[in-house]
Amino acid sequence: MTSSKSYFTARESWRDWRIEAKQLINLARVSRGTRVLEIGCGGGGLLRLLRKRGANVIGVDTLDVALKLARERFAGEQGSKGAGENSPLLPSSSAPLLVQIAEDMGLPFADNSFDAILGQHVVEHLPDVDAALREWKRLLKSGGRIALATPNALYLDPAHFADADHTHIFSPHELSEAMMHAGLDVESCYTIFPFLTRTRVLRAFGVIAPSLFRRLPYFAERGRTIMIMARKP
Repeated sequence: MTSSKSYFTARESWRDWRIEAKQLINLARVSRGTRVLEIGCGGGGLLRLLRKRGANVIGVDTLDVALKLARERFAGEQGSKGAGENSPLLPSSSAPLLVQIAEDMGLPFADNSFDAILGQHVVEHLPDVDAALREWKRLLKSGGRIALATPNALYLDPAHFADADHTHIFSPHELSEAMMHAGLDVESCYTIFPFLTRTRVLRAFGVIAPSLFRRLPYFAERGRTIMIMARKP
């Protein structure tokens, strides 16, 4: 997996990244005062969008290069004091807290700490998805939501998201089953960015008009990205 600062900066300029990010925020029903944890926060792009909604946010990542970039970006912003401290405490303001975590350890937060947990292209990298989902469920308040974006195993051009660091690519049904097995109630699961041949123009159209293809049965489960939201009972 590419992990340079230039990669994290570039990906946030992609139209499909921005569409996914906005849909994650909407799926999780983030609003002012919502306490949100982003798993795999990268360079902090989604955290900035969440702060614009007025959310209180924390980002965690295993990659030091990603967290350094996020800290550089937030440096100098009002209320960003302490953004580089690895503290398990929740922030008392909208300032982002950035925490580096190990891949094989739980998250350093108390039970029932968050209203929402978001993950944009994270779950496909995890060696034990069931354990991760149960850990995230532990952190959610009752009624809290998990919203994820991840590649779709049913997409007709799997080479598009080939990555040696991917441990498993889910179909919508598989991911829904995993969520339910972890004790979560799946409330929304759909795909976006359909395969419209390898022609660049048609690929671009599939990104520009994701909502159109969601209403067409053939494309409903075959989009490149799965968008799923589940709630803690």
